[in-house]
Amino acid sequence: MSGGKCDLKVLEHNIFAAQQLDSFGRLFQPGFLELETTFEGNYQECERISGQKYDTNYCYMALRPKFHNPFSSLPYRSAVCMPRSCKHRDLPILYNQLGSKLFTARLALCVHRDVEKDSAFWGFTVFMIIMVSIAVLATSVDFLRESVYEKQSGTEKNIALKLLLAFSFWTNASQILSVKEHKPGFIKSLDCIRAFSMSWVVAGHSLMYFEFGETLMPLGDVAKHIWNHLFLNAVLSVDTFFLLSGIVVAYLFFKQRPKPNQIKSPLTWALFYLHRYLRLTPPYMLFIGFFVVYGPYIQGPYAAWMWNILIRQTDACKNRWWRNLLYINNYDTDQATTCYGVSWYLAVDTQLYILAPIVLIALYFSFAAGVVAIVAGCAGSIITTYVLYGTYENMSADSYHDDASGHFTNMIYQRPWIRCTPYLVGLLTGYLIATYGKRQIRSNWAISVVCWILAFGIGFACLLSNYDYDKGSYWSPFAKGTFYNFSRLGWAIAVSWVIIANHFGWGGPINSFMSHPIWQPFGRLSYCAYIVHWMVLYYFLNVGDRPIQYYNAWQVYCHYAIPATVLSYFVAFFWSCLFEVSTLKLEKMLIEAILGLGSRSGSTPGSSEKPISVESQHEKGQNAWDIEPERGDSKL
Repeated sequence: MSGGKCDLKVLEHNIFAAQQLDSFGRLFQPGFLELETTFEGNYQECERISGQKYDTNYCYMALRPKFHNPFSSLPYRSAVCMPRSCKHRDLPILYNQLGSKLFTARLALCVHRDVEKDSAFWGFTVFMIIMVSIAVLATSVDFLRESVYEKQSGTEKNIALKLLLAFSFWTNASQILSVKEHKPGFIKSLDCIRAFSMSWVVAGHSLMYFEFGETLMPLGDVAKHIWNHLFLNAVLSVDTFFLLSGIVVAYLFFKQRPKPNQIKSPLTWALFYLHRYLRLTPPYMLFIGFFVVYGPYIQGPYAAWMWNILIRQTDACKNRWWRNLLYINNYDTDQATTCYGVSWYLAVDTQLYILAPIVLIALYFSFAAGVVAIVAGCAGSIITTYVLYGTYENMSADSYHDDASGHFTNMIYQRPWIRCTPYLVGLLTGYLIATYGKRQIRSNWAISVVCWILAFGIGFACLLSNYDYDKGSYWSPFAKGTFYNFSRLGWAIAVSWVIIANHFGWGGPINSFMSHPIWQPFGRLSYCAYIVHWMVLYYFLNVGDRPIQYYNAWQVYCHYAIPATVLSYFVAFFWSCLFEVSTLKLEKMLIEAILGLGSRSGSTPGSSEKPISVESQHEKGQNAWDIEPERGDSKL
């Protein structure tokens, strides 16, 4: 009897060892014939016994089969639960010493890993503490002033107090979340388009992560279902934002009806570029710093299973952050060393913004000259695309296919002279809305219906026309170039019709839905939501207890894209309150000071007119945030 109790006591004290072994991955398990490349264990069980005798660590080992089979080149992984004292470098050595007859271990990465707290960590952490403390102080002062003394922060004249109140969450949050009737001339449908496009961007990136999923049979069927191209062609969301960017730039420029002497003033164009840089750069570069310092702390089963892919980007940012600061990071030819992959879009959009005055000035002095400039730019882009596809015959027509050579990304996808066509269409659209937007232009209902049908037809053609190609059909270089050119151009034209029709009142119930004020906060947060979503999505993929498994595109959208989008907007709200809105207010003070100094010194030639004023979105009411987005090279 006493022996039995002793045996039970020994078993109770050592049950952790059985649980640890039970959490290992197994070779033959349900779903093996679905070509699962991961022998998954039980992450939660491994975590549950941590600390009972020693700390445990859930790891994935890369295995190479010793036997020849049609799938021997697949990236097999096996989960193991080991003491945390065993470093990831020790695990392959230990496994190979055991003499497995089936596999050879190549490397291993674990969920828990040590991150060195270097000077960058402490410096940025101190900076964040100071900024949050300033925000708390400013919010408290602002709340007390408004609730006790009934003083509004917008009426404050003391410069020191104005600087402090610029960081008040009390005012900044109310400006972001305010929902009100649109002012006359407001392009009402842009906020709705931004919200849905942001969700589309996250969906595309989510599906991109699933391309590395551990179950290969379902992944092989992705392109065989035509409606999956709604997600596979999520790259068109990028062209949507290029279009919106061009619309807003032209609309804000022509809405102010500038005079010739303002157009000729160097100060006008200096402020044109200064405003853009100061408006975008602070929240963007500060988040790059946040990403570099805190990104390595995102640890979980997915990060270990993906060989800590995010660490390569944080390491790249430590050396190449200055390229992002100058908005030239889209010219990195090695995507593995690109700092924060999705930031290529900000660089391309900024480069197009730099060239936008060529078209703006042409449209200002002559509508015909402006149209010629736009058509010439589109024609040059189209011809260049055809030439590149003729030169590099193996380039794919879309981003769904593997880009092993890097030609598609480096020659086509991230180059402003290729991506400029939607932006140019946006410039023309913005000009037309600013010039004719206040007129009551009536349209025959039959013509409107036909145009809506054509717009939807063009849009679906752009989304679905590469269905056969993605299933494996051969396309000539000319066919690839034609698809890439005119799918983006056609999409821009279709979305432009939606915006114009809604603005002029030809949208009916579509206009009522898209122009509802409820979309305003989403539009205001779209820029910061795009900045943060890449890191947020990676974090979200690590909150589970195992790597991701693909079943269908709808699963990806409902279970990953929508929650990650909501979480991105949540994080963007705080980031915008702390850095975006506050820097917009500080920039407004700076530009007002420059304009006041310029008018006193007579800087505008031949007149006392000030250069074209540049106001922030919060004061104008028109959403001026024209930025958005988009494999490891982050195509979207």
